[in-house]
Amino acid sequence: MKNFKGKLIGTLAAVGLLVSACGGGGQQEAQTQPGTGTTTEGTNAQDKGEIIVWAWDIAVKGLNDVIPLFNKKYPDIKVKIDEVGSSDAYDKVTAGLSAGGAGLPDAVLMESEVLPVYTSQFPDGFADLSAMGADSYKEKITATKWPQSISKGKIVAFPWDLGSTGVFYRTDLFEAAGVKAEEIETWDDFIAAGKKIKEKTGKAMLPVDISNGTALISMMLNQEGISYFDNDGDIILGSDKVTKAMAKIKEMNDAGLIANVQGWDGTVTATKNGTVATIPYGVWYSGTIMDQAPETKGKWGVFLLPAFEKGGNRASNNGGSALVIPAASKNKEIAYKFVEFALTDAESQMLLMKKYGLFPSLLETYKDPFFDAPQEFFGNKPIFRLFADESAAIPAVNYTSDYQRAAKHVADAQAKILLSQGDVKATLDEAAELLSVETQRKVKQ
Repeated sequence: MKNFKGKLIGTLAAVGLLVSACGGGGQQEAQTQPGTGTTTEGTNAQDKGEIIVWAWDIAVKGLNDVIPLFNKKYPDIKVKIDEVGSSDAYDKVTAGLSAGGAGLPDAVLMESEVLPVYTSQFPDGFADLSAMGADSYKEKITATKWPQSISKGKIVAFPWDLGSTGVFYRTDLFEAAGVKAEEIETWDDFIAAGKKIKEKTGKAMLPVDISNGTALISMMLNQEGISYFDNDGDIILGSDKVTKAMAKIKEMNDAGLIANVQGWDGTVTATKNGTVATIPYGVWYSGTIMDQAPETKGKWGVFLLPAFEKGGNRASNNGGSALVIPAASKNKEIAYKFVEFALTDAESQMLLMKKYGLFPSLLETYKDPFFDAPQEFFGNKPIFRLFADESAAIPAVNYTSDYQRAAKHVADAQAKILLSQGDVKATLDEAAELLSVETQRKVKQ
């Protein structure tokens, strides 16, 4: 699912004083408004009532398609999916949690990377799903999805789609340059191949929004088992691993391999126009390629992200989401029944995968024959098996509640390094200190 990273930090900062005045984000029962459903908690055991779910983009269509399957099991629970744009949804959730849950629905779509921001700012804002039985799914959903979904030892978000990564590549451009994808095992191999492709075809190797985009370095760091923070929550922007990743990106740019694009639209345009030979991204980007560049059918392949050293880890994640239930909802039990069904029913998850490209984190789905089926758009290769097999090797990392703040400093550092020839280590150290001042977190090398 396309990520939204826009106004979240500013929105949360704007309500900071209000949250403090309300006692650190705890729910105020006297002020709490009922959920938008019609059944009270006393009748939830009868599996009757109505719930409202907020979502956006293809998640709206997907969840609507799940409702008929859900109603076969729970015919007396009515589910209404309201389409709320991602920006509006985060604004409304922030305002609602600040007011003790006022005006919130019974369940909300939320991006996994954003979850720690909310669970830190509003520690009692979401329902305890562990108490409803979610702990029983810990071994049934890929491990990388759980760290962001757990707060104070309790599950507060139910994992949905996964963003297993790969390198989507134009097979025709690789063939024209005499480059074999299967021989690209490391980032050094990737750079060498990019130089050859550039020389033979004139095409750049990959798109990067240099001033604002952090997807590439984020994927590279996830490979190494880190984010911008260590497991203790300390800042590690100046560490050897982060410095090494940024140095590789600089090497790509210095060789003319990066097409400097503007945001999401720039990446999509580069995909459609064939100005780049590869796009390293999450599995969900396969749907974007098919939707936005249908004329390139049959000209695409996929390989795993290159490792930093031969034999190193090539698994990573980019994107993904979860469903949360506001603690103020008066319909938590029946909302949980829908969330549980939608995200753990294999038939529902495969429907969402096949129709909308929402890659499941539910492990049992990977046994479905669909993952081994040749995909005509991608050279009749079973590309989804590659992503499924990769999922077990994706390292779980600590995003922290300050991940988005860190990403902004990393993007600024990247721009300085790539566009103004700033020293990699010195620039990242500077970014770490700025982030430390902003967040009061310690800096580690």
